[in-house]
Amino acid sequence: MAYSAWASSTAYAIGAIVRASTVQAAGLVFQCTTAGTSSSTQPAWPTDIGSTITDGTVVWTAISSVYEELAALAPSAIIELFEMTLDTTLHGSSDTYRWHNGCNANVSGNIVWNGNAYTRLPVKAEGFEYTNTGTLPRPTLTISNLDGTMTTLLLLVNATTPGNDLGGATVKRIRTLKKYLDGEAGADPHAKFPDEIWYVDRKASENRDSVSFELASKFDLAGVMIPKRQIIANICQWKYRSAECGYTGSIYFDANDDNVATLAADVCGKRISSCNARFGQYVRKASVTAGSNQLVVNGTVFAIEIGAPIKGFGVPPSTTVSSISGTTVTMSANATATTSITKTGTIQSNRVDLIVSNTTGLAIGMKVSGPNVPPNATILSIVGTTLTLGQPWDIWDTLTLVGTKSARLVPQFSRVEVYNRDFYGTDENGNEIFGDYYPVGHETRLEPFTNEMDVTDVSSLAVGQYVTGSGIPKSAKAQISSISGNTVFLNFSTGNSGDTYNNYEFYQIPTFTSQTYSFVAPDENYTFRSAAVLPFGSFPSAGLTQ
Repeated sequence: MAYSAWASSTAYAIGAIVRASTVQAAGLVFQCTTAGTSSSTQPAWPTDIGSTITDGTVVWTAISSVYEELAALAPSAIIELFEMTLDTTLHGSSDTYRWHNGCNANVSGNIVWNGNAYTRLPVKAEGFEYTNTGTLPRPTLTISNLDGTMTTLLLLVNATTPGNDLGGATVKRIRTLKKYLDGEAGADPHAKFPDEIWYVDRKASENRDSVSFELASKFDLAGVMIPKRQIIANICQWKYRSAECGYTGSIYFDANDDNVATLAADVCGKRISSCNARFGQYVRKASVTAGSNQLVVNGTVFAIEIGAPIKGFGVPPSTTVSSISGTTVTMSANATATTSITKTGTIQSNRVDLIVSNTTGLAIGMKVSGPNVPPNATILSIVGTTLTLGQPWDIWDTLTLVGTKSARLVPQFSRVEVYNRDFYGTDENGNEIFGDYYPVGHETRLEPFTNEMDVTDVSSLAVGQYVTGSGIPKSAKAQISSISGNTVFLNFSTGNSGDTYNNYEFYQIPTFTSQTYSFVAPDENYTFRSAAVLPFGSFPSAGLTQ
C-alpha cells in the first residue's frame, strides 16, 4: 500500500492515503473519503478502524496499514516482537528488553525495526485469543533461560522489591511483516498490527531451561482495584500546595478553615470547604460612594488579596484591589454609584415617574422607598433627572377621599333586537344543524343602562375624580367626565337602573409635593475572586503522596 506523510494546507483527492507524522500504536493509516484541503495543523488521528476525522475540508477514514499485504496471494511473513519495560519503583530501573523468536525470518541474529534492535531468543507466547466467555485472556510468555539471563534479571529486581519476580513490568507485543523491517526495500515502521500492551501478573515457573510469566491486561491485575485510591466523599487526597492542588496563595488557613498568620501554620482540612476557602469566590458585604475608589467592607478583609478582581454594585468592569487598609479596600477605579443614598424628589401624577434633585450616585436597579412609591419599587430607567419606577400601586392606594355623597343612578333604557336561530335540518349522523341568525321570530325589548347620577350635593366634586359605590365597583375605575347642575356624568356605564339613593365615595388624585426618598443597592455583596471551578478531588491512579 502506497502512502505518504500527512502535509498541511494540501489538496487531497478521494482515495489518497496518508500516515501520521508519528508512529501510531493502532497501526492505522488514513484514506481520503471526502476531497478537500488539509488544515494548517495535524488532526488528532482516530484509533479505531473505520473511524473518521475532519481535517480542514478533508475527511479521513482510518484503515489498517497491513491489510493490503495480508490479502496478497503470497504475503510477507508475520514477525512477532516483544518488549519488556521495567518500573523504576518496583524494579530499580526503567530498562527495556527486546526479543524476537526468529521463527518467521531467515536471520541469524538481531532484527532491527523502527531503529530498535530485537535480540534473537527462543520465546513462546500463547493465549492471546479473545473469547466470548466474558473473561479477559491471560497469555503466557515463556523466555529461554539457557544462558541464565532471565535468572540474573529476576535476582536484580528482587533485590529492589523482594519476591517481585518482574511483577508489574510492561510487555508490549508488536507484530509487523518482514518486508517492513529496517534494511528491507519496503522498510516502514508505520506498517504494523495494533500494539498489544500487557503486564506481568506473576512468574508462573522458572528453571534452567526457561522462565514463564502469566500476563494480564491492566483491568485484570491481581490485587489491583479501580480506582486505585479509595474515594471518600468530601475528602481530598491530593498533596496540598502541589502541582495537583495548585494553591500558591499568601492567605493561610488551619485544618478548620480558620485564618492563620503564617505559612508554617497553613494546613488544608481536605474538605470542599477547605478548597472553597482557597479557590472559591470570596464574598463580603461592603459599600461604595460614586466618584470614590474606596470600598468599605462590613467585617473582616481576610482573604482579600491585592490584585484580586472586584465585582459588585457600582464597581466598573475589570476593577481590581490596589491596596488594603483596615476594612477599607482601595480599588483601581472609582465607583459609578453609591450603595445607599437619599434624594429629594417629587412623584408625578402617573405614579410612575419620580423627578429628583440630581441623579449623582443613582443607578438602574436600585431599590426605591418613600411617599407614594409602591412596595419593592426599583429604578427601571434614568433620563435626565426623571426616574422611571415601573408599575405603580393600585390607583385606590394613592387617591385621596374627597367625601361621601348621597346619589342615585338615573334609569335609562336602550332598545335591543333579539333574534332566533332558524333550524333547517340534520347531518348524516343525525346531529342537528343550525343556520345563521335570521330575523325570524325576533322580538324587541328594553335593557337598562346608565352613566348618570343625581347627587344631592355636588359641592367639592370635580371632573376627573373617581367614584365607587353600589353598582360602580372599584375595578371599574369610574371617573367624572362632566357635571351639569346636580347631574354627574361618568365615563362608565352600568346596567343597574335602580331608582334609590345610596352613599357613593368620591376620590381625587392628590397633589404631590417634594419628599425625601431612599435609594439602596439591589445587592450589597461584593466578590473578590473570579468565579473558578474548584480543583477539589482525587482521581484513580493519580495524585501525589500525602
